[in-house]
Order: sequence, then structure tokens, then C-alpha cells
Amino acid sequence: MAPFVFNVQVGEPELVRPETPTPNEFKYLSNIDDQAGLRNHIPFIHFFYPPKTTIDEDPVQTIRRALSRTLVHYYPIAGRLRNGERGKLVVDCCGEGVIFREADANVTLAKLCEANGGLKPPFPMCDRLLVDDVWGSFLVTDSPLLRMQVTRLACGGFVLAYTFNHCVCDAYGAWQFVTAISEFCRNPDRKTPTIHPAWGRETLIPRSPPRVSYRHPEYDTDTPTDTPATETDFKRLAQTSTFFSRSDISALKNQINGQKCPTFDAIASCLWRARTQALTLKTDTKLLFPIDTRFRYKPSLPEGYYGTAVVFPCAVARSDELCNGPIRYAAGLISGVKKGVSGDEYRASVLDFIEVNGRRGFCKEGAFVVSDMSRLRFSAIDFGWGPGFYGGPARAGTGLVPGMVTSVIGHKNEDGEEGVLALVSLPVEALERFQKEVRKEIDTFAPFKLVSSL
Repeated sequence: MAPFVFNVQVGEPELVRPETPTPNEFKYLSNIDDQAGLRNHIPFIHFFYPPKTTIDEDPVQTIRRALSRTLVHYYPIAGRLRNGERGKLVVDCCGEGVIFREADANVTLAKLCEANGGLKPPFPMCDRLLVDDVWGSFLVTDSPLLRMQVTRLACGGFVLAYTFNHCVCDAYGAWQFVTAISEFCRNPDRKTPTIHPAWGRETLIPRSPPRVSYRHPEYDTDTPTDTPATETDFKRLAQTSTFFSRSDISALKNQINGQKCPTFDAIASCLWRARTQALTLKTDTKLLFPIDTRFRYKPSLPEGYYGTAVVFPCAVARSDELCNGPIRYAAGLISGVKKGVSGDEYRASVLDFIEVNGRRGFCKEGAFVVSDMSRLRFSAIDFGWGPGFYGGPARAGTGLVPGMVTSVIGHKNEDGEEGVLALVSLPVEALERFQKEVRKEIDTFAPFKLVSSL
């Protein structure tokens, strides 16, 4: 199928600064924030229908103004990361601003929805809807921490796309920041966002002396020698969306321990096994799954904390045992690791491990990351034009290693069916086998759909 092509006229970049003066200071980043494995960028995208009633406001002007006001409260995001002592990054709250672009596209949202059998990644012309997307570990220091673009559509709808430096926020932090923008869009007269932002990194200071109390197979303890992957390395892989309906998920759970099985465990097990088969991995394989510590670990992070708060516990399996055994074997490994890191000590051990071993990256050989964003309802964020049609990650392939990271989000498909969507990137030659392996896991009665783009 020929790619769906349309024209997007993109304006020159401008720097949007906080609306009023903000503190000029340096901010401490935690060991979790500035670890090597998170020195990358996370892109998001929202699609909005035309308003049902007449709105004179231009989304570009409205969002630009609200962004400037939001940066007053989240002023570190208007700063820059600088290299500090011992390889540690710090935030220079210099108020230089974030990149903002406006654009116009000669396409309607209805046409975008038809292009790939529903509006989900991979999106047509995504590199024109976010021209400042950053792949891999480039432009981390001395560079804007947020890049945003608003594209007007021919039907009166619009697209909001942006990419965040992962060192200053995780997916929850991005959701919180963009929710604040939406509140200032809907009510320009409000003084503060509903959730008041908190820096709070002092809660995540390592212990003295450090005490590493867990094994941490998620990290690469060898001296790094690899050169960073290029944008071309990432784009050489195909972007794929895999939709799991509720019946699909039930089919997976029934093969494990019934409906008591957590949805994430069932989906991650399926993806882990299918990917390992599709790539014909022969080595030990590792599944890393980020756990948000802001709501479950002590000492508690302050309400409104928007920094990176995730730790990456890791399940390890021999590839032959993972693929030849039942899916409940993989689910059992995930469940066991979850139980092992449920206490408050695990996050403290991560902070101390990084303090002792330096800012090493995550393991690479046979590693796969499944990030659960299904509870973050990006599509429900309303900037004054109603909730979005799609809201969430713009693509797979975040991180430092091409194809290593998959995001799982809540999603309603083109038929209105609720489920979850997994964003995966794989070598082109592995796509067909991946599809077959997922279908094998789900069972013949459960509908499965996959779209891909080179």
C-alpha cells in the first residue's frame, strides 16, 4: 500500500519563555533522572476534532499563551541541562524557553482516520507533525527540554505534538504538565494549575554510605564502548501498532491463571515471547518494566512531583525456555519480580547502585522494555475543543537502543471497542513472524489487528 501523503506547511521555530520572571538557579537531578538509560526524549501526540460549536480562538495562539503561563509554574522546563561534576547533570533554570512551532496541513481528521484503518501509530507524515522530534540520546544537554508543534487541519481540527527530555519528566510528568496547559487554555484567568508542581528531588538522595541491597540485572555493568545509535538506526525499523481487545486480553489471562492475572502481566508476556520468537534470539532475554514509585514507595514523593520516578525491575529467562514453555511461565517470572520489588527498599537500592556504579545504561543484549501507560488518559485532556480522538505516545522507539522500548496505552479502536494498544518497532523482516506469534498466543476466537509502516 502506498503511503498516505499530504502537505504540511511548518513555521519557523520560536522560543516560548515563561510569561513572568522566574527564579534563576540550578536544580539537583536525582540519580533516577539523569541515569544514562533515560538520557533521551519521549514524544507524544494528540488529535482533536473540529469544535461542535463555533470557537473563535485559534488553537495555536491559545496553546502558545497557555504554554508560556504554565512555564511560570514549571520554570525548570524552560531551562537547560548542563554537565556537572562526576558526569552528573543539573538543570540550569535560565528561562531560555522551549521550542514552539505552528503549522497547517491540507488534510482532514477523517482522512487521517481512514489512512491506516484507524487513527493509531504509525501516523502518516508524523515527521511533519513533529518536525523537532529527537531520536536517541542527541540534544540532551545545552538544548531545549521541550519541543512543541500545533498543526491546524483543513477540517478545523488540529494536532498537538511534543517531545520531552526524559531527564526532567517521565510519562506521568508529561501528562501533568500538558494537563496544566489545558487548564490555562480553558480558563486564561486562572492563577495556578489544579496540581501544583513539585520538584522534590531531595527525597531521592542516595544513602550515606550507599547500600546496594538488590541485584540489578537491568543495568549494563560493562564499560560502555558503543557509539550512540543514530536517527537512521531507529528509522531503519518498522513502526507497528498492536491492538488487544478485551476478549484478546481475556484469552491471554485464561491461559495463565484466569481473570486474576493482571492485564499488564498477560500483555507483556505475550509481547515478550512474540518478540523473542520474531527476532530468533538465542541468548538470555530480559524484560524490563518501569514501575512508577511516586504513589507506592516511601519516603513518599510530594504531590505534584513531575520528575522521573520510575524504576526498572527486570525478569530474566533463557530464550528457549521462554518460547517453548507456556505463556504462564513468562507471566510467573513477571509476577515473581513484582513481588520481589514491592518493598520500599528497592528504589533506595537503585539510587545507591547508580551512586556506586555511575550512570550506566540499561542492559542491551536480549533486553526488551514494556512501559505501561494505560492509566494515563492523554486522550481525555481537553484544551477547550473537547477531548482528543487519540492522545498518547507518537511512536515506538524511544530510548537509547532502537526497538528496545514498547509502550502500552489504553485505546478505543475504530469500531469503538475498548482495549489497549502496544506500540512496537521491529526490523521489517520480523513483522510477519511477530504477528503470527501474537495470534498464536491470543487464540483464534479473539480478534487481533496489526498495522505497520516502513
